[in-house]
Order: sequence, then C-alpha cells, then structure tokens
Amino acid sequence: MKDIFDLQNPWRNPGYTFPQTSYIKRNVFDHLYGEMGHKEVTVVVGSRQVGKTFLMKKLIEKLLLNGENDPRQLFYFNFDSLDLIELVRNDRDFITFLDQYGVAGRIAYVFLDEAQRVPDVGLLIKRYYDLGLNIKFVISGSSSLQIKGQVKETLTGRKRLFELYPITFEEFLNYKGVDVSSDLDAVYKFESSHYQRLLEEFVLFGGYPGVVTTNSLEEKKSLLKEIYNSYVQKDISDFLKIEDVSGFNRLVQFASAKIGGLCKVNEISKNVRLSRHFVDKYLFALEEAYVISRLSPYFVNLGKAIGKTRKLFFCDTGIRNAIFGHFGSLKQRLDAGLLIENFIFCELIKCLDKNRLWFYRTSAGSEIDFLFVEGNQTTPIEVKYGASRQKIIPKAFDSLTGHTDLKKSIIVTKDYIYKEKKGAMDVAFLPAWAAYSLGNEIIGDIH
Repeated sequence: MKDIFDLQNPWRNPGYTFPQTSYIKRNVFDHLYGEMGHKEVTVVVGSRQVGKTFLMKKLIEKLLLNGENDPRQLFYFNFDSLDLIELVRNDRDFITFLDQYGVAGRIAYVFLDEAQRVPDVGLLIKRYYDLGLNIKFVISGSSSLQIKGQVKETLTGRKRLFELYPITFEEFLNYKGVDVSSDLDAVYKFESSHYQRLLEEFVLFGGYPGVVTTNSLEEKKSLLKEIYNSYVQKDISDFLKIEDVSGFNRLVQFASAKIGGLCKVNEISKNVRLSRHFVDKYLFALEEAYVISRLSPYFVNLGKAIGKTRKLFFCDTGIRNAIFGHFGSLKQRLDAGLLIENFIFCELIKCLDKNRLWFYRTSAGSEIDFLFVEGNQTTPIEVKYGASRQKIIPKAFDSLTGHTDLKKSIIVTKDYIYKEKKGAMDVAFLPAWAAYSLGNEIIGDIH
C-alpha cells in the first residue's frame, strides 16, 4: 500500500523537481488555489480527460513551490488502486496514515482523485470533516452522477463545488500564443482570417486538453472517438446498468443531430424506439455526466411562452462531431450555424452562471437564442452565423422591451463587427471568433 502511495506522490522524494513542460493554463486555477486557505471541502467535477488530475497536480506543485509547505503535508490518492480505497474507508487506519507520514501540528492537504470509485464518498468525507481534523480535502470525480449527487446532500455547508468543462476558446487562443487583450477592432481589420481559422479548429475538434495539444488531425479524431467510446459508451452505460446498449447509442446519435433544437422527449422516444421513461433517464445521465446540457425557456408572458420544453446542446462540439462522424470544414457544412450556436452556448456556460442562462421563444415564433438574466437586467444573445453584413436587430428583442431592463444586446455574426444604439439599448455585433470576449461584454456591462 505504501509503495503505491509513494509512486503517486513523487514530490516526497528528496531532490524531486516538477516537470517543466508547456501546458494549457486554466482560468479556474487561481480560484481553486484560493480555496486552499479555506476549511470547506473543494469538489471538482467534470467529464473524463477534462483536466481534473492535471489541476490537482498543479495545485500540489504551487503549494510546495510557495515555500510555505513541507512535501509531507501533501497527500495524493488516485483510486485506481483498491488498496487505497480500503485505506481511506477505514477511519482509524486513514487518520493513523496521515499522522505517520504527515507533519505534526501542520495542516494535511488531502487530494482524492477519481473519488467516485469510493463507495458513499460523500458520507465518508462528511464524517472526516465533522471530526474537526486539521485536514483540507480536495476531491475530484469524473461522474457527477455519483460525486455531485452525494456531496450536494451530505456536504451541505461544508463544500465548494467547481464544475470543470473542456477549455474555453480564450484558453485555447492563449495556448496558441494569441494575445486576447488585443483591440477587437484592430484584430478585425488585420487578423480576422487567422482568428477564423483558429475558431474553425476549436469548433470542429472541441476543447478537451488532450485533443487541443495533439497536432495531427487524425490523432485528434482518434482521441475524441476514444473519449466517447470509453466515457459515454462504457462508463455511463455501465453505471446505469443499461441492458439496451444499442438503444442508448441510438439516443446519443439522435441527440447529436438535434443540437440547438427543442428536446422533445416524445419525439426522441418515437425515433429511437425507447420508452419515455428510459429517454428521460438517459438524458438525465448524459447531462449529469457533462456530455449534454439542456437550456430552459425564459417566461416573460406565460400566456405566450411555449411550455417547458428545453433546448439541447452538447458540452463539447468535438465530442458531438465525433458522435456525428463529421469533421468537415464549416464552409462545407449544412449544420455550421447550429455548431456555432452550440459553441457559443459552451462558451457562455463556462464563463457565466448557467442558472441565469435561458432561451426565449413564443407561440408566435419569435425566438432569442440566449438570455443572461441577473436581477432585473437581461442581456439577449442572438447567433446569426451568415455571410450577410446587414445590421439587422432581431424583432424578438422588441418582445422583451417593457418586461425587463434591456441595456445591452449581443448579435454573434460570421465575420462582422459593429456597435449601434437602439433606444436605450446598446447593440453589439461581434464575429463568432470574438466569443472569448463574451463574458466581459456581458458581465462587464452589468457590473
């Protein structure tokens, strides 16, 4: 057991140096590091290969390189090992282990990786937390079905939850050496074609770190299919104990063709030949596992708004394209507009509070792709990925006037930048490749 632990914790060896390699800097890292000074359990959830283990190792590195901690204060457990699972589950042995190999009188930072493999991990961590020990827990899990569900109930008031998605377009550009602080107007005038090429790569292959750092297009495709096969087809179906695997796969395939559309359970049930019960169950599982995400309608006038049917998106466009089996250029695709809409959705949920994000649709057919609502102020975001450079403001914006405070709206275009004023509302036309600035455009204006 100790041998396995030593292999997983090489920084405890005298003279150890952390590898110095190029990597994708994640915006969430500073927030996570700031949590190291707080007693609450830090919980990081997200799909496989999204970078959770990497962030844990970077936190350990920074905790040691700041010169304030002894390597013996850092305990990392990856639960690929059954022996380590049994150690953590045995209260007396685990506490003895930390005392034996830690530093007396100093805090122990305990990192539990792939914690979904530990039975009843939420109750287990709660038990340790409530003992009042000098331990800071950081736990991660690939399946929010097991992790988020447990910690939400059992660690109420004792945890901070971070949902980790594939990298943002801003992080992608930074990795590619692009200065995202450059003036948008100057970029539009002199570099828009370069940004457009980078946008296409990101939309086609997505933001999984391993995919981004792979140069070969064929290797990118192969890795995406591997992520899909090992995570979606195996892990999720195994967890749900799915007997009709072909039915589950048909549902995923059907969902990949319906991005940006209304997620009508009855329609899906009929097309994939599954009962409504199983469609609901599988969609919930895919959502909790960060494969898909569903967006609810915003009700301004309950008499005109359409039901409660939600819109369906994938959390990563690369995974969607791998399922759909199509990596062709955006110029040659009939679904280019839908892909860009899905891309914009992904960027929004990565930088904004998803609980404040909606779409708007009325029985008359008016629709706004996304609404960000904070207090009494609403920011509509409409995706118009076409060749036209006309300054057309969607009529649907007018339907919100008088019901909510509209100070700013954003229209995402193919390659057009412009700003104008309509009444009291500022309207910003932004090219899709400028999506890295969406968060600042929305939040900066509100705050």
